[in-house]
Amino acid sequence: MGTMSLPLVLLSFILFSVMQHPTLALKRAYVVYLGRHSHGAEPTSVDLGRITDSHHELLGSCMGSKKKAQEAIFYSYTHHINGFAANLEEEEAAELSKKPGVVSVFPNQKHELKTTRSWQFLGLERNGEIPADSLWVKARFGEDIIIGNIDTGVWPESESFNDQGMGPIPSKWKGYCEPKDDVKCNRKLIGARYFNKGVEAELGIPLNSTYQTARDLNGHGTHTLSTAGGAFVGGANLFGSTNGSAKGGSPNARVAAYKACWLPRCNDVDVLAAFDAAIHDGVDILSVSADFISRDYFLDSIAIGSFHAVQNGIVVVCSGGNDGPTLGSVRNTAPWIITVAASTIDRDCPSNVMLGNNKLLKGRSFYTNISPAEKFYPLVYSVDARAANASASNAQVCSVGSLDPKKVKGKIVFCMVGVNENVEKSWVVAQAGGIGMILSDRQSTDYSFSEPHFLPTSHVSAFDGLSILLYIHTTKYPVAYIYGETEVGKVAAPIMPTFSSRGPNPITPEILKPDITAPGVQILAAYSGAAGPTGLELDDRRVPFSIISGTSMSCPHVAGIIGLLKKIHPEWSPSAIRSAIMTTARTRTNLGQNLVNETLGETNPLSYGAGHIWPNRAMDPGLVYDLTNTDYLNFLCSIGYNSTQLSTFVEKKYQCPSNPMKLLDLNYPSIIVPSLSGKVTVTRTLKNVGTPATYTVRAETPTGISVKVEPKRLKFEKINEEKTFKVTLEVKGDVEGGDYVFGRLIWSDGEHYVRSPIVVNATTLHL
Repeated sequence: MGTMSLPLVLLSFILFSVMQHPTLALKRAYVVYLGRHSHGAEPTSVDLGRITDSHHELLGSCMGSKKKAQEAIFYSYTHHINGFAANLEEEEAAELSKKPGVVSVFPNQKHELKTTRSWQFLGLERNGEIPADSLWVKARFGEDIIIGNIDTGVWPESESFNDQGMGPIPSKWKGYCEPKDDVKCNRKLIGARYFNKGVEAELGIPLNSTYQTARDLNGHGTHTLSTAGGAFVGGANLFGSTNGSAKGGSPNARVAAYKACWLPRCNDVDVLAAFDAAIHDGVDILSVSADFISRDYFLDSIAIGSFHAVQNGIVVVCSGGNDGPTLGSVRNTAPWIITVAASTIDRDCPSNVMLGNNKLLKGRSFYTNISPAEKFYPLVYSVDARAANASASNAQVCSVGSLDPKKVKGKIVFCMVGVNENVEKSWVVAQAGGIGMILSDRQSTDYSFSEPHFLPTSHVSAFDGLSILLYIHTTKYPVAYIYGETEVGKVAAPIMPTFSSRGPNPITPEILKPDITAPGVQILAAYSGAAGPTGLELDDRRVPFSIISGTSMSCPHVAGIIGLLKKIHPEWSPSAIRSAIMTTARTRTNLGQNLVNETLGETNPLSYGAGHIWPNRAMDPGLVYDLTNTDYLNFLCSIGYNSTQLSTFVEKKYQCPSNPMKLLDLNYPSIIVPSLSGKVTVTRTLKNVGTPATYTVRAETPTGISVKVEPKRLKFEKINEEKTFKVTLEVKGDVEGGDYVFGRLIWSDGEHYVRSPIVVNATTLHL
């Protein structure tokens, strides 16, 4: 009894103390968003001080003292975005949200971070040569365009950021590299900044030196930044795979890294600070390969930051997310953002198995070819080579410590997927003295893919894995060898991978998302010198280039292409650029077939948006669907924001239209009707950005839907002339209620083809 009385007394004391001290209430970081600033483009230090003081005053009115507010606020957004980040109790946040002038208050959340062949596949080069009609040539490779990247930072020593041959930095640039950081700027890498106060607020302790740098310790940011604007670098490869010349979409662009992502997530408060800085610094394009669970636009730091960027003429490109193939999983869905899906290119990295019975089985890996080549080596099943103290189940998946070096040395080991990381299995085999690994899937639905293994590996299908096991168990001395080489130009592409997030838009289903798809599978680009290519702590290998997949990789492809378009058409708005990309996209593979998914099933615009980006066509689209800042404000009125709230976003007083715009009528380059019963008419306006011409329309009608367009011809006599048309969609025939059906609208003058996807979800069931 006596031994239990002290804990009971202590517990009673703690409970009493907590009840007597309400200040122990949980605090967390919040963003308090106030719209835009009223100061001009060049605020003085007095202006900035006044803004910060106003933030202290506002928060102090809720906390009871200005001093408490100063202690709570750890970011004041003072340049273009008006607001602050602070550690608040839930009740304080709720009280703040009711204050006049406060647009939104939301808790800080974490955002997930989501090449040698890409650009040839996209038509910018042919057989290693750059033709005279390439967008690269006409745009001078994106010369002096400034691309900002909000990510995990940059590895400045990478050859992709070499400034050889580059002229002076553009005079408009106001950015810099952090003066106390060891990341040094040059004429290529002209900015490198970091934003860590959100991490510090989350951890609740002072940050060590690893957080006081824009240096990329993860690899993700270096990869994405070099994909968008990296210089030409010859001999790029990963363990011999995908060898060639690496370069970004705009190789002559200037680049700037904004490190707001750590380990490897991004906090709302840090991302918003990065947006504010990038807008002030003078970037032309922002690439953001991060996403999170969709939420209201003004409770979302990427939506808020990108809204302010677009208002300042900056194009914002974001990854669409890696949560496919679930419908409605697409992220970064605000209509002012260009949202990118991921797809494959016509390159593969096979790593095949030749058995001693001369049976060839196909597999994949970035690390292949046991040396010397085509020599047979002993082959053993991992369960038969298990260590004395290891279970059969652990040995089957080649977990750490499960293999006996005496039974593995000099052999190829057969392992199964499951439990531990695939690449860790190859490390286990290598540590035990093996010279190769065959990795088998378990189920026919599994998808084998290439990875940067620790020794020559072949990842095979479940069916082929069974064949190999049968060979091992029916052969006295089973042997095999592993070999392969990168294949280009022979692979059907693009194909939509399972991971790429799908529409419909979960926030505003009347806006089709994603907008476009671009290369995002097995992309080679520059990498951090502080991380191994697998991302595992045990991986001490260092590589100048690595291969990664995801919409994080497709996003900077689009950003790089936009750099070229901005160079040729500096007068185009962000929405005009998006339109040019979308309306010139292609929806067929290099074999002339409709786009498909990994299982070769036909896919649709909920997966790829308008289609696969095709840069050379985008520089001359003929017509564009343009949008102004006022159009976006009208859109926000239509989804429930009022004039008072929206007036904080513009210099002049703004009034919502007395008759709110229909969401279906936002002048977007695609048409989606998420719930059609009977018929509906939508309105669109086209702007001429080419020569005078007359365009006629034709429609590829969705199944069970009639499409009527009025007028059917549009005559443009001068540049920037605009013409409006209406599209009436009506349910006809047999349509399964709740199923999406797809078509296209195409305007053409015989030279240009302005394509828009049509997506309809018919709610009327005709029997």
